[in-house]
Amino acid sequence: MVEELSQFLTPNNRLDVRAVALAEILGLTGTPEGLLALSKVKSIQNSLVSLISDSSEVIATDACLALINLSSDPACVLSLLELPDLISTLCKVIADKESKLADKGTQVLSNLTRDLACCGKVHSQLQKAGIGVDSLINMLCQEGYNAAGQDLRFLGPVMSNLSQLAEVRNEILEPKKCVLQRLLPFTEYSKSIVKRGGVVGTIRNCCFDTEHHDWLLGPQVDIVPRLLLPLAGPTPEDLQDEEIEKLPVDLQYLDEDKTIEPDVDIKTMLLEGLTQLCATKAGRVAMREMNVYVVLRQFHKVEKDRACLLAAENIIDILIKTEDEINLDNYKDVEVPDDVVDKLKKMDECYLND
Repeated sequence: MVEELSQFLTPNNRLDVRAVALAEILGLTGTPEGLLALSKVKSIQNSLVSLISDSSEVIATDACLALINLSSDPACVLSLLELPDLISTLCKVIADKESKLADKGTQVLSNLTRDLACCGKVHSQLQKAGIGVDSLINMLCQEGYNAAGQDLRFLGPVMSNLSQLAEVRNEILEPKKCVLQRLLPFTEYSKSIVKRGGVVGTIRNCCFDTEHHDWLLGPQVDIVPRLLLPLAGPTPEDLQDEEIEKLPVDLQYLDEDKTIEPDVDIKTMLLEGLTQLCATKAGRVAMREMNVYVVLRQFHKVEKDRACLLAAENIIDILIKTEDEINLDNYKDVEVPDDVVDKLKKMDECYLND
């Protein structure tokens, strides 16, 4: 029986006994039947959490690997999140600058936050442990934070997942803490697509809160150039100087080696962020003044993905209208009938499948 393995994981057993038992459990996490069985055995789950901090590197590593596999299964996640010490233990490993298991810890945390309901439970445990979102972002944004070669890239998806919660976005968007500004340089981070994608997802999520748009668009954050630059290629030769000089400084006279973000999902999130900023009049006016249309027009000429093309077209359609034509301050104040929503979705599906 699976339950019997837990007795061999306790510290009073010899190292080789614990290692064999743990190897057996790790093997079970590789099968659906094993995951189902382990999801019901709290004693083993608690032991795995304790073993993350074991003095034996082999034991601690296998415990982390078992938790990565367990946390990839939705049924197991719910069970794991009932463990009172799991999140605080993971964060202790991640925060340890000498830890060789920090990346594995971030993988477990990323898996645990995939579901919105689980995000709430993780955030609640972070708060109980006195761990602020800003501290996780500090570690994510500090190159070389870990001295053991761990890059903490999976903290990117963790923050993207957690920022689905309004209370987490409020922490990130607190002007006095300057948390969001630390993320902005990573929209073009080339060393890790996981980290870059997580950062862009976090920034995109923050754009949904229209009450923060004035601050996001203002000089303290200046978010539009950060979302737009990854979508820009070399400055077209036929673009007039007058048009170029209306662009934000970072987007003027881009060299021939300037590349557009290659990942479709990240491009989509960047466009979604810009779309959200178009919701308010202040956002639309600011984006017209920055000549955003010119960059998106060129992006549309070279982009191949239909979903990205549609997203770019939606922004362009908004920006080429005058505010007199739009005649409302916030698009989100408009209640669209369900039948119209269905019709628009079908139109988008036809476009994407054409």
